[in-house]
Amino acid sequence: MLNELWTDLLRWHGGEPCFRIYGKARPERQWRVIDVYATSRRNVGSGWPLWDGTCVTWSAELIAVGWDFAESIFREQSRFPSSRQYPVEVNQGRIRGRASRGPANSSSVASASEVLAHECGHTWQALRLRSLYLPYVGSVTLFREGPRAWNYFENQASKLGQFGGIVKGSVCPELAKISGEV
Repeated sequence: MLNELWTDLLRWHGGEPCFRIYGKARPERQWRVIDVYATSRRNVGSGWPLWDGTCVTWSAELIAVGWDFAESIFREQSRFPSSRQYPVEVNQGRIRGRASRGPANSSSVASASEVLAHECGHTWQALRLRSLYLPYVGSVTLFREGPRAWNYFENQASKLGQFGGIVKGSVCPELAKISGEV
C-alpha cells in the first residue's frame, strides 16, 4: 500500500512522463510499461548533490533521469531500436569496468540503453520488495557493482534487467523538440 501511495504521489508531482518504456527482468514472463520522468536536476553538471547525472528507480513503475540522458536514449533508440523480441541487456551483466565487461572489442562504457536496462532490473526489485525497496536498495546503491555483499542489488539489476524499447506514441513533445524530431 505504501508503495502504491508513493508511486501515485510521484506521478502527481511529476506530471506526464518524458516517455514510457517496456521493461522487465529475465525471470518475468510479461513486459511491464514503466514511466520515465526527466528533470534538469538530474542532468550531468546540474550541481545537485547526489542527483547530478543520475538515473534512479523510485518504484516498480517509475524511473527518474536527466533531460540529457532522456535525449541520449531517444537518439540511441532512433538509430538502434530495441524491442520486446530483441531487448537490450547489460553487456556481460556489468555496467562498469572493461575487465568485467568482456572481450577487448566490447565497449568499456555502457550505452544509455544498457543503463536503462539496469534500471529495469531495479524496477523488478521494487516490484518484489514493495515498500522495502527504497530502504534496502536505496541505502546501498551508491556502492555500485562489486564483489561485496552490499553490491548484491546493483549486480542483480545489471544481470537481470531488460529494456524492450520505447512505447510507441509515448514521447513527450518537449523531448521530441529537443531532439529535433518534430
